[in-house]
Amino acid sequence: GFPVLGSILARDGYLPRQLHTRGDRLAFSNGIVILAGAAGLLVYAFQAEVTRLIQLYIVGVFVSFTLSQIGMVRHWNRHLATERDPAARRHMHRSRIINAIGGSTTGFVLVIVLLTKFTHGAYIVCIAMPILFLLMRSIKRHYDRVAAELVPTGEDVALPARNHAIVLVSKLHKPTLRAV
Repeated sequence: GFPVLGSILARDGYLPRQLHTRGDRLAFSNGIVILAGAAGLLVYAFQAEVTRLIQLYIVGVFVSFTLSQIGMVRHWNRHLATERDPAARRHMHRSRIINAIGGSTTGFVLVIVLLTKFTHGAYIVCIAMPILFLLMRSIKRHYDRVAAELVPTGEDVALPARNHAIVLVSKLHKPTLRAV
């Protein structure tokens, strides 16, 4: 699932844009290469011992389960604020309770796993997650700064030439205006 997730995050600006493009075989080739490289590094670093690698997997799985359940509770809270139909509200209340129970349960298991497996390698995930979060935020800030620099100001517009043509562009920004 990483190549697709990486593509979505790249589309939103949190990972390099190269992860958003599809390769010759209509797969996210760059994401596949990065995933293979990361998997190879983990196998090498842990001498391919499954009992050592499983600690990383367990923490990652329960963090993602807990966050997704909490996210669904927030989702239902937002929808409940605007929904007026009583039948739909009952359904949303039931779904919110189910997701709250799921979030509590997976959060409880996550705490237990962290306490029992921390010294067995789970600490690596506790270090890697904040680093990856900060890295993704810095990539997003970089793309936002670049986008702000590319916004046309009005000073960049030259008078049209006597020759007219239709030019298809994906987005109108300073380099596009200069080229046209």
